[in-house]
Amino acid sequence: MSRLIRALMCIICAGISVSLAFPQDALANQGGIVRGRITDTTEMQHRIEGVRVVILAVDSTEYTTTTDANGDYEHTDIPAGRYLVSIYKEGYSDRLGKPVTVVNGGDHFVLLKMTKKDNIADFFRKFGVVFWLLFFCGITALVTFLFTKRWMAEKVTNNRRR
Repeated sequence: MSRLIRALMCIICAGISVSLAFPQDALANQGGIVRGRITDTTEMQHRIEGVRVVILAVDSTEYTTTTDANGDYEHTDIPAGRYLVSIYKEGYSDRLGKPVTVVNGGDHFVLLKMTKKDNIADFFRKFGVVFWLLFFCGITALVTFLFTKRWMAEKVTNNRRR
């Protein structure tokens, strides 16, 4: 009877060991998920559509995806390892090299922010009144300087003639 119990115990232990080993092998081939959201750096944190997300492995393997209308992105089946996540979009400053370590079966959320590049129209929209005020003050100061210099030169010339 004790031999039967020992044999059953050995069979049960072997079965548990085998059942634990197979799911791990399946998990090892599964890879992980890298997903996240891209927002701007404004106070409202608007989500940005159409951002190209590049997930670069240490061995230079590249996985690319694009954000949807909600600024969300996702790439599945990425092998376990270390990666750098970079984002690119026209009109925004590039964000390079946010590190992420992917584990098999893992779901990795990477929140990133982008800064909108200012163009000349944005500059005038933000600082237009101040810019024009400073511009006119500068022109006035320059004209005043030139007339004062000319007036002083004429005064010196007139004093020498006397």
